[in-house]
Amino acid sequence: MNEFEAFKKTLSQESLTDIYNETKTEVTEDYLEGTEAFSVALATQMAVNLVEKYHEWLKEK
Repeated sequence: MNEFEAFKKTLSQESLTDIYNETKTEVTEDYLEGTEAFSVALATQMAVNLVEKYHEWLKEK
């Protein structure tokens, strides 16, 4: 199993919700919720935040 697959198994519903809520707070500062720009920014920032969590996980490993 590769490391990313192992990382994915460590993500619980609660941790994903926390990452989503953190991301939503970040994006809400710059974009109006409900707009296409908000949706794109949310998806993009969510990906960035997940990659950051993955890098943190790799460092701890």
